[in-house]
Amino acid sequence: MNEREFKVAIIGAGPSGGILGAFLAQKNVEVTLVDIWKAHIEAIQNFGLQILGVTNQIVHFDNEHLKTSILQLIDSNINLVFISVKTPYLKQVVQDLEKVISDETLVVIHQNGAGNEDILVETFGAERAFRNVINYAGNILKPGIIDMTFFNPPNFVGAVSPNSYDRAKSIAELVSSKNFQTEFVENIQHAVWKKVILNAALAPVCAITGQTMKEAMEHNDTNNLASGIIKEGITIAAKLGISFDTNFHDICMGYLSKGGHHKPSMLIDIENKNPTEIEFLNGKIVEIGKQFNVPIPFNEATLAYVRALESKY
Repeated sequence: MNEREFKVAIIGAGPSGGILGAFLAQKNVEVTLVDIWKAHIEAIQNFGLQILGVTNQIVHFDNEHLKTSILQLIDSNINLVFISVKTPYLKQVVQDLEKVISDETLVVIHQNGAGNEDILVETFGAERAFRNVINYAGNILKPGIIDMTFFNPPNFVGAVSPNSYDRAKSIAELVSSKNFQTEFVENIQHAVWKKVILNAALAPVCAITGQTMKEAMEHNDTNNLASGIIKEGITIAAKLGISFDTNFHDICMGYLSKGGHHKPSMLIDIENKNPTEIEFLNGKIVEIGKQFNVPIPFNEATLAYVRALESKY
């Protein structure tokens, strides 16, 4: 399919979904944004979606292409959906999508974590399920305004089924642009696990301690904890047939040490008493570790602490 044949819906117009939507709209792709945060949708409706930081653009969407419920997509003839909500809401989103999209619609995971695409396969089948790994991030400054804090190109797109590689290539071509480079890869799980290991290493440590990334990496105990989580993640990935360079641990530690006084989204979720993505990060590492009978004490302890924090609200 070419760009003119895609009718795209993005479920979740927060930083990751909003930035994606802005870049697609700049390519004149027909995009519908769906978000339950009505003030955000109303601000976009009235003033456009403004992206600051790495890029500076304002993109306008008409009322027909702004929704506050997935169920409003019925009869919209959407043929490509990106799911960009937090992982705790993935199953509900899939259930709602099943009610409104056709049997031909392609669905892309546009989230952090491992194993998310398995939930798509259960409902839509392997040949309609795809996976993005994004290498950008941002924050919502206020309704309708997103600060794109960094982009380390490229993003990656992959398919669950080898039968859908051509479709995945088309999706990558659709998303990619001069300032938003995106590539198709056959082995998307390598990119998935690289990011899972990084996210699992420091996001929950900051969530537990209340530290910024810089504070956690400069404190010996939390630095050692992040290091242990990374080493266990590398071991678990190897059990799945996913290998990294021998210096990957050091690369991860160096990358995390540059995080600055930034609060990972998991810490913000804890502060706001929202469910976190822990089950698709350290929770997935623990799950696979148990399958292979591999000791993973750092990840088990981290998972237990975050679960305990979540149980308080």
